[in-house]
Amino acid sequence: MKDRWDRLTSIFSKSTRFSIQKRHPLHCNFYNESRLPSPAYAWVKCEREEDDDCGAVLEASKIVGRSGSSFSAKNRYTGLSLIKSQDDFEMLM
Repeated sequence: MKDRWDRLTSIFSKSTRFSIQKRHPLHCNFYNESRLPSPAYAWVKCEREEDDDCGAVLEASKIVGRSGSSFSAKNRYTGLSLIKSQDDFEMLM
């Protein structure tokens, strides 16, 4: 999952139209060190004013996510699943 997050972060860092959630290091009791979390879902935000429905914007590019309103958030946000198969993840990239 860490590798997927690294790739996703690298791609979205180059975009001005989309951004993803910020991740902050948390203490890991297992490794007894601070690490960046690697959630199974990434929140994508459409940064343009005219992109009120981020899910529709991504869907137009054949990227399927879960609308922010499904999680009591604004539609400017969309959740992307990172726990799909490797082939599905490669298609997302």
